[in-house]
Amino acid sequence: MTTTPEELAANITQLVSFPDVAFRINEMLSDENSGAAEIGALIEPDPALSAALLRIANSALYGIGGSVSSVERAVTIVGLREVRDLAFGICANAAFEGIPNDLISVEDFWKHSLYCAAAAQSLGRKARVCAGESLFTAGLLHDIGHLVMFNQSPDLAREALQLSLDENDGLSPYLSERKVFGFDHMAVGAELARQWRLPESLQVCIGFHHEPFTCDGITDAVLVVHLANSIAVLAELDSVNLNDAPPMDDRTFDKLGLNPDVITDIVADTRDSVAELLRIFVN
Repeated sequence: MTTTPEELAANITQLVSFPDVAFRINEMLSDENSGAAEIGALIEPDPALSAALLRIANSALYGIGGSVSSVERAVTIVGLREVRDLAFGICANAAFEGIPNDLISVEDFWKHSLYCAAAAQSLGRKARVCAGESLFTAGLLHDIGHLVMFNQSPDLAREALQLSLDENDGLSPYLSERKVFGFDHMAVGAELARQWRLPESLQVCIGFHHEPFTCDGITDAVLVVHLANSIAVLAELDSVNLNDAPPMDDRTFDKLGLNPDVITDIVADTRDSVAELLRIFVN
């Protein structure tokens, strides 16, 4: 039966909705009278979000070393927009907890997503990318379309996974998805992000992370997530052999002003960061 990214995403949005706290944070960002204190006060009554924010602020990603004890201080360190996007990421994780799928371990899915998030954060620092959205959260949500496809069309998703293994060692599943579905997880993830009213900047990162140069109005954030996805695979394998990861477009390094040799350092940074971050998203 023919389906579309819009239909798959709509089916998920009927199953789960986004907690209002994420949208209220987003609304506060447009209020010039709102700052770290006001956003911190909004977050504090939410135990899961407060705990996650404090762990992020005290993680190696920000180099504070465990000295942050208040939500307001954590908001200041992480940044207002980044807190907004982190809230979206945590809410997305929670939303999918109750949605079954038999094709992939949800724990493994979020582990890869965390590796990508940490790699994106590290890459952004080295490339001095000042993005309006959180690179961490863009990395965290980049593959969200996979979960939708696994849940909504498990038979076709299984066929696409097997085809990917047969044809390219499983490194570029989006190409196999296009053959089986007629579209890929990037399109589904971007559509889900649109229907969930996530920031447009995140929609773009999700929708073009494998092929960033096909994006009109390409941003540095999309380029970072493209590299971070492949570096995440290397970090998971503890490898710096580029043949072990999805292909990276060489133009991306030039656009970001980075030397490919940076991969070795990013892999090491990513592995150091993720160990403690797993406590936040993976129970």
